[in-house]
Amino acid sequence: MKLLIFFVVLFHSLTWAITTWSKEVKLVTGLDYAPYASPDSLNGGVITEIVSLVFSEIGYQPSLGFYPWNRALKRVDSLKSDATFPYAHTNERAEKFYFSHPVHKIKLSIFQRRGQAKPYTKPEDLIGLTNCEPLGYKTEVELVDLIETGQINRFNAESVDGCLERLASGRADFVVLSSSVAWATARRLWKGEAVNMISEAEIPLNISTEHLIISKKHPRGHGMIEAFNAKFLQLLESGVIKEVWVKHLGKDSIPLM
Repeated sequence: MKLLIFFVVLFHSLTWAITTWSKEVKLVTGLDYAPYASPDSLNGGVITEIVSLVFSEIGYQPSLGFYPWNRALKRVDSLKSDATFPYAHTNERAEKFYFSHPVHKIKLSIFQRRGQAKPYTKPEDLIGLTNCEPLGYKTEVELVDLIETGQINRFNAESVDGCLERLASGRADFVVLSSSVAWATARRLWKGEAVNMISEAEIPLNISTEHLIISKKHPRGHGMIEAFNAKFLQLLESGVIKEVWVKHLGKDSIPLM
């Protein structure tokens, strides 16, 4: 009898373990995208919490890893992880990945060194300058031709921190970043001196959307994206996503979708 009970308990334990394992979703995101995605932010950042919540609501158990952006993308492409976020759409990425409904809409601004900022109204105003771009970031379409023809010099740094530090030291002339990300990083780097280190152009470069992405090689990828989209839009309509947004960014903030 004891042996029978042992095998019954073992069977249920194994069944639970297999079910749990099969419903895990391995999420990865970047290291330096506060307040949206960062190991230093509350619950990994506002977008991290929202993505995790959506997957929980559709029956998955999210696990989370933080990596450099290029590495996170490669992990999803090689199926070591299931999904990553938040990424801007590019034609190159669309060949390999499914894109979700936008999980965020961001204002991308031109940041320059305080006191040495060149007036900016259009991309051509940046001709002759040197741009720093964090590795793994998308080069905005407004700048591609100017960079490819050598009218703008461009080099990469490992992170947003690296680009802002090069900007402040004069080794770069401008950086293109989300306004919230740039100022959150600057305040972490320089505390109250942040406003004396960098300046933001009044006219944005563009407004861009960001997404959750899953490899097209993933055996359940298309179905996961569809389920994610349906639940995300339901939570957006019900106000749940706004509640998460407000918790992270204050009562006057709204989810930009």
